[in-house]
Order: sequence, then structure tokens, then C-alpha cells
Amino acid sequence: MRRGSGLFAVAIFFLLSATFSTITSGAAEIPTGIATDPILQPPPEDGKPIEVTIGMHIVNISSIDEVSEQFEIDAYLFEGWVDKRLAYQSEGPQDQVRNYAIGQIWIPQLEMINAATRRQVDEVSIMVSPDGAVRYAERLIVRLSSRFELRRFPFDQQQLVVIIHPFRVDGPQVDFKLNDASTWTASEFKSYSSLAQWHLISLHSEILTAPTYGGLTMPEARFEIDVKRRSMFYLWKVFLPLLLMVFLSWAVFWIETSDLSNQITVAVTTILTVIAFAFAISATMPRLPYLTYIDAFFLECYIFVFLAVVELMTVHVTHRSELRRDLGLRIRRYSRWAIPAAFVATNVIIAVHFLG
Repeated sequence: MRRGSGLFAVAIFFLLSATFSTITSGAAEIPTGIATDPILQPPPEDGKPIEVTIGMHIVNISSIDEVSEQFEIDAYLFEGWVDKRLAYQSEGPQDQVRNYAIGQIWIPQLEMINAATRRQVDEVSIMVSPDGAVRYAERLIVRLSSRFELRRFPFDQQQLVVIIHPFRVDGPQVDFKLNDASTWTASEFKSYSSLAQWHLISLHSEILTAPTYGGLTMPEARFEIDVKRRSMFYLWKVFLPLLLMVFLSWAVFWIETSDLSNQITVAVTTILTVIAFAFAISATMPRLPYLTYIDAFFLECYIFVFLAVVELMTVHVTHRSELRRDLGLRIRRYSRWAIPAAFVATNVIIAVHFLG
């Protein structure tokens, strides 16, 4: 019985030894298996940064959301650089370009640092000329965030910004240069743009340097798209209804002073209508920590509708007293022109402050 137990222990010992040797040998082979192909490393430039020509062609801007301060673009991103390791002897007129796939050669890793979603790349083209010049193009769709200046809203003009940096690992090895051949003009959007609220004006680009950790810098490519809002929607759907509501509140100035019931009905109905209207369109308004032009106009309408109620109650109280009845009538006569004049003057001041 003891002899059988000893043989069983010896067998277990050899089994564990064999397993440990297999694991150890497998672990030792891991570095060899993941060795990187030299062609996937950046080309040697004697310590100098690799000059990458960059350009962008905007195909479409599918949406601009001022509430979330984001926009979505469909575009081509172009890159170009020289990799002497890929140079070859052309074998004839048909061998002037050779195509490669992702993962076969080194490609600069670029990132859109203001992207709100992952960049969706649909198509990629990599072509190499006999002299080693590489031309890279990708079709992308991405949603980006950009700081909107909405103080003049809805009569504003915005600058949508696409900011591109090399990936931090490639940052010190890459230098940007603009590709002027990929110039974009707004005329391309006239036939198919879905931005009914916006008029696209122009696109311009520039190369800057951005600071990084340790006092280092990296190149930054900025593509700025200028767009101007078409404000007719807000004129017809917001400003005009609000003006009519304010005008309606002034109807109390022309109702007989003794007819309190009808005056209160008009005033209260107008206030409730303005409040309901504000709630109805609040979802389409940007949520900002500062006042915009349309916010100021809303507040002005609230105040002047409230003033109509104050005037109504003042005239009613004075009219009930025989001694002050004439005062109430004078207030009513002055209100008929003083309050509308003050409304016009206030509108001019607000327009100059926000739009001037």
C-alpha cells in the first residue's frame, strides 16, 4: 500500500514538472512572437521629424447642434510623406504606383482631439510612388465638439473647428505641412447640403504648435469651417409670435377702465401664453451660462407683459376712489403711448448691445 502511494507521488511530481517546463518555455517565446517588423516603424530621418503633408476635403456637414455644441462631418483626410525604404525600380508605365493595405507599412497615427465620438473610417487608400512618396487617404465620419459663440443667437456666425494632432508617441517624430491641393469651397454644398438653418461660407486651415508635457511641443493642424445661421425661422416662429403677444397685452389700455373682468382676462391669458410658448421652444434653445439676444428679447417681453398687468391694477385701484379717479385716467392715457415707446427703445438698446 505504501509502495503504491510512493509511485503515485512520483507520477504527480513528474507531471507538474512537465507542465511547469511547458509554461516556462511558452513564456520565453512570447517576445519573439511579437517582434515588430521594421517596416512598421517610422522611417529613419537622422533625428529630424518626418514631414507629413496633411489636407482635408469636407464632403458634407450632416448636422450642427448648438444645444450640445457639436457638429458631424463627412470628409476625406489626406496625408503624404516620403519613406525611402519603400522606393522601388519601376518596371514600366503601368508600375508607377503600388498599393498597400493597413498594417503593411508605417502610417502616421493622427487623432482628432476634439472628437466627441470615435472616428468612423469607411475607406482607405495607400499608394506609393517609385521614389518612396506615400499618399494616404481615408473617408471618415466623425462628430466633433467646438466652442460656439452664441451671444448674437439667432443672428450668429460660427466657426466649426477640426483639430488634428499626431498620436503622442509619434508627436516628436512628425511635422505637419498643409496640402493646398485639397482646397474646399462652400459651393460644393449647394446641391446636396441638408443644413437648412446654416449657410456655409468658407474653410481655411493653419498649422500651429501645441504644448505637451515636459515643455515639449507637437504640431497641430486646424481646419476652420465658417458658417452663418439663416435666421428667418426664428423671425417667423419666435420673434413675430412674441411681438403679437406683447401687442395683445396692450389691449387692456383701450378697454373701459371700469371693465375689470375683461382686462384681467386679457392680461392673464397673455402671460400664460408667453410662459407656455417659452416652454414649447426651450428644447431648441442653447443652454448657456450667459444671455443671448433671444434670451434678452424673451425677458423684455415678460417684463412688458407684466407691466401691462401692473398698469391695469394701478388704474383699477385709483379708479375706485373718487378723489384719485382723474389720476387713474391720466395713467391710462399716458400708458397707451409711453409703454409701447419704452418697448421700442428697449429693443433698440438690446439690439445695439448684442448685435452692434
